[in-house]
Amino acid sequence: MAFDAKVFRVLVASPVDVGEERNVIPEIVNEWNAVNAFGAKVIIMPVKWETHSAPLLGGRPQEIINEQLVKDCDLLVGVFWTRIGTNTGISVSGTAEEIEQFVELKKPVMLYFSQSPIDPDRIEIDQFTILKNFKEKMRLKGLTETYANIHDFRQKFTRQFSINIGNILSPPSPITKAESPKTTTTKVGKKSHLTAKPIVINPIGTAHEKLTPEKVDEYLIKTVQAVSNHDGWAGIAAVGHYLQTFTPVNYHDFGFPKLKGFLKSRKLFEFKDVKEHPMLKALPTVTKS
Repeated sequence: MAFDAKVFRVLVASPVDVGEERNVIPEIVNEWNAVNAFGAKVIIMPVKWETHSAPLLGGRPQEIINEQLVKDCDLLVGVFWTRIGTNTGISVSGTAEEIEQFVELKKPVMLYFSQSPIDPDRIEIDQFTILKNFKEKMRLKGLTETYANIHDFRQKFTRQFSINIGNILSPPSPITKAESPKTTTTKVGKKSHLTAKPIVINPIGTAHEKLTPEKVDEYLIKTVQAVSNHDGWAGIAAVGHYLQTFTPVNYHDFGFPKLKGFLKSRKLFEFKDVKEHPMLKALPTVTKS
């Protein structure tokens, strides 16, 4: 049966050395469509330069691709391994230029870096060096992801794509003072270089992920950012709900009976006391140190 739907376009951006990942991304997107499209009245369309661009003279090649593809896409998935690509005259590569344009337009970018082993004789030192510099530059702009092999990439991208599509479809509501006393008096704040609010959805097909301390810290920063108020503070209850619902982090697994103790143990946050009602005791609050 036919149905009306909104169409969102996902740009697949990468150099030529990650062909397998470029095939996996549309597969995962189409799996999302198969499960969610009818109920959500949304279709996600994977977009690649090799399938969606057309020959055209009269401009810089990457500029033409930007005009034909980049400006109309809603989310970008970037993948790198050992190469950065060919310099465009404007940026270190076409893929990098597409990512930089998305960042400038404040559109969401999902960025992945492969840690798969490779024969050292196959590595182009100049390409690899430029890629390392680009990777560090992107890490200063937000959360990036690494993966060990194509299976690991598939698992991570399946879950994380669902989270970010949820951000487009249903941005998180701001935390208000209409919450319970525990939420309104106990807050978490952060100081982070991340600028864009992450989006939330209950992920489908969530795969078990082995969490390192570094990955836990990334999820905590992302969580606080997702639920923070305009002043940078967020209710601890809201933080706990987000962690349990939208991330694989379960603070009880780490032996902490209460979320406050878990947050303190990460040493990412500083705490202070607030008192919003004379009948309530002052409770510690947190901001990123």
